[in-house]
Amino acid sequence: MTDATISPALTRNGRKISKLGVGCSRIGSFNNPTPPAETRAMLEEALAMGVTLFDTANIYGQGDSERALGALLKNRAADAFVVTKIGKRFSTKMLLAILIKPLLKTLLPSRGRSAVTAARASNMQADFTPTAFAATVERSLRRLRMENVDGLLLHSPPESVIEDPAVADALQALHARALVRSWGVSVDTLAELEAAARMPGLSLLQVPYDVILAAQERPVAQILRQPNMTIFAREVIRLQPDLPASRAVAAAAVQPLVDCVIVGVSSRTHLRALLEATH
Repeated sequence: MTDATISPALTRNGRKISKLGVGCSRIGSFNNPTPPAETRAMLEEALAMGVTLFDTANIYGQGDSERALGALLKNRAADAFVVTKIGKRFSTKMLLAILIKPLLKTLLPSRGRSAVTAARASNMQADFTPTAFAATVERSLRRLRMENVDGLLLHSPPESVIEDPAVADALQALHARALVRSWGVSVDTLAELEAAARMPGLSLLQVPYDVILAAQERPVAQILRQPNMTIFAREVIRLQPDLPASRAVAAAAVQPLVDCVIVGVSSRTHLRALLEATH
């Protein structure tokens, strides 16, 4: 198998975006059963096989997901297109737990680690304050060991945030400061997608697969088809429960609005199966 199996979909900011993207939400998670050595080996193999898109967020693995990518891409940042997200943060209670995370992972049984993961949602807070964007991105860049990030997404903001002109202005300012190469929104609904597509300067959208299918019959599809727009499809396996995972990924990859399919990858074996699906 060679990198030809994933046929880079497009080039943005001089960097190719592969048809398959690796979702890194479980890297560093309390409840991730994959040994860190296997995760590292999978990421190394993904790079070697031509995967360039790696999707993370400041909250994934309590920051450890970004740190893992930073370690992987040290001196190799030009080989990848890294997307991270902002807009969510942990409560003070969860921040204290993060400080002793290594100890907790050692002492807690698997059920205990699952409980910590389950509690995460109730301890998550949204923060889309435009004046906080720069400091949040700078912290992500330190974890990623990068001077700038290829793509920055707002992490599931409500429509009121998407439609706030100050939000787009703050994101444009990050681009002007060369902290981010391109920016956009990770949306959850069709209404949010339609609102985000109207943001001046936006060029990236991460969208659940069912919303992408719904958008194809809406006027917003004309905007999404513009050459300056890049669409990442997510949840393609969960939203196609009647299909085997590889077929679900393959079906999403050929959709006309989809530039890249983002899938959480658990191992090298899983990665190889997904690469075959997007051939």
